[in-house]
Amino acid sequence: MMLGRSRKRGRPTFLGVTSDTMSLPEFFTNLASRISDFYKAHVFWRKIQRALALNQRGEVRSDGLQMTAAKTTLRIDWLAREIHPWDRDLPPERAERLFSQQCLDDANAAISRLFAEIPVLDSIEVRVRRDISRPPILVGTVYRDSLTTNDYASTGMRLRAIGLSFRMSNLCLEEFEVI
Repeated sequence: MMLGRSRKRGRPTFLGVTSDTMSLPEFFTNLASRISDFYKAHVFWRKIQRALALNQRGEVRSDGLQMTAAKTTLRIDWLAREIHPWDRDLPPERAERLFSQQCLDDANAAISRLFAEIPVLDSIEVRVRRDISRPPILVGTVYRDSLTTNDYASTGMRLRAIGLSFRMSNLCLEEFEVI
């Protein structure tokens, strides 16, 4: 059921973990982590099923609500990091370009890590701002299924492909206008 073959040379895999590129201790550590993620997801969905089983309220009937669909979405807003203090003496246009690239790289890394750390997430609604009182510079909804491809020429292209929107002028991020 969970056994398969890796794409490279048909080596056996278990839960998506293949042993051809890592040592045995690394393989088992990675495998234990994957099993733990599956267990956490199972516990999460089991809690939902338990909440829908109304007979726990002392009812005589053993039927409950039957779940037909569920979706987990994380809505997250964050403030973009400023550039490193060493780079603050750069000309303003160059500093702004550096900030924009750093912001895109940070968003890419954060989204990947959120999906990796929270296995039950189906989607993430993202808003990134430069300052709490200013309009966002990155917005969008990213679905887990959209992360399967990773062959884009740039971080910006990848972020657009997975569902984020942003505006750039002269390689600098611009704020969205508030309507």
